Amino acid sequence: MLSRNSNLFQAIIVGIVGLLLIFLHGRIDLLNWVSIAVGLMFVLPSLYVLCSSIGSKQRLPGGISFVSVGGIILGLLMCIFPEAFAGFFVYVFAALLIIFGIYHIVDLASWNKSVKFPFYFYIIPILMVATGIVILCTSLRDINSIVVLVTGIALVASSFNSIMEYVGTRKSKLIVSDDRDELGN
Repeated sequence: MLSRNSNLFQAIIVGIVGLLLIFLHGRIDLLNWVSIAVGLMFVLPSLYVLCSSIGSKQRLPGGISFVSVGGIILGLLMCIFPEAFAGFFVYVFAALLIIFGIYHIVDLASWNKSVKFPFYFYIIPILMVATGIVILCTSLRDINSIVVLVTGIALVASSFNSIMEYVGTRKSKLIVSDDRDELGN
């Protein structure tokens, strides 16, 4: 399991991404830019691997070159035709909300053995899962910019919830370690 400090770092990053989505939700072409950015994330590493394998003295498996060419082609298509992939990212955002909500519910349940969280800590993760399901069931034309705003709000709320979990579990660890010190352990 990851350490609590990495969960705090993850919560801060998720909060920053959520704030960016909230501030940029009004941009009509935001999902196109997301598509272009992801396309570049395919193209650049694939080009690097392809160039490295061509210039390498070691014989690399043929599959690496094939995968690199596929990554370059997919990335270029995402950069050239971002509108075609923008709808896909709506579903990615919905899946992200569902997965992140379930993760928080499971994380809270795993801590429930040592730390008793109040019921309201479960509200935000449950709402995230419900929002993701609603987004999946809504047509793409109706939610192109709304999904970005909703995802941003949900990520900020999730980040806040994670930080509160971190603070709650940190206090319980301090109490447990103080009790151990008093007992001489």
